[in-house]
Amino acid sequence: MVQHNSLSEKGEERISAVFSTLQIGLLLRKAGISKSFGLSSLAIFRLIFTLVFEGRNWFRLLGSDRRQSLPSKDVVYRFLNHPRFAWRRFLHALSLKIVQHFDSLTSQSRVRAFIIDDSVLRRDRSKKAELLARVFDHTTGRYTRGYNMLTLGWSDGFSFVPTDFVMLSSTRLSKRFCEMKVRLSKRTQGYKRRIEALSRKPNAVVALLNRAIAAGFSADVVLMDSWFTQAPLLRELMAKGLHVIGMAKALKQRYRFDGKSLTLNVNRQ
Repeated sequence: MVQHNSLSEKGEERISAVFSTLQIGLLLRKAGISKSFGLSSLAIFRLIFTLVFEGRNWFRLLGSDRRQSLPSKDVVYRFLNHPRFAWRRFLHALSLKIVQHFDSLTSQSRVRAFIIDDSVLRRDRSKKAELLARVFDHTTGRYTRGYNMLTLGWSDGFSFVPTDFVMLSSTRLSKRFCEMKVRLSKRTQGYKRRIEALSRKPNAVVALLNRAIAAGFSADVVLMDSWFTQAPLLRELMAKGLHVIGMAKALKQRYRFDGKSLTLNVNRQ
């Protein structure tokens, strides 16, 4: 049985201090995340945020003794699913504020890095989720229902800050189980996210880095695993002034280094 505890008074005070220091309310407003009536966006966001520390989900919280003081589930779901809220803009602003704080505490000689990684978000039981697709899981070596979650993070070698992500479906219609909603304004953030989900993974990587740089992030190198270490993507990132550290696949390709043609298996050819 999982033990569920409400936050102590001291815990509430610490969360209030963090929200005040990071100016969460201001960042929400700048991202266009606001409500015209009822509970404020800040109050609902804080309520959802504290669920992590209480070890509960929203369903369990509504079944607790606190249910009389809580908004209905529709209020929370509408808040999370609002197609016009710019959650990416909010995440960029919040992450950048944290990164700037870390920078003030560390030496300028420390190497900063963007980190690109992807993982499969499995939705085995889903049937009608938008853009649900048959995706390949490199961990298990099998196909599964779900999405590819491509994540961009920033690190100074000691701390890690997630800065952006994109949920990728499949570019092939035959591998998609469901399509996106038809009646959705093309001017909304929700529509743009859905179109982005149909991007090829290398293109999505470049877009993630472009947005991060435009938002004010900077790094010395880009770290990536062997799937992303491909010549076209490396050339595009190098053209932007971004050096890349990645694991190369031990295939038949040869690499030019110091005027020599080398492979990973044989030192010289």
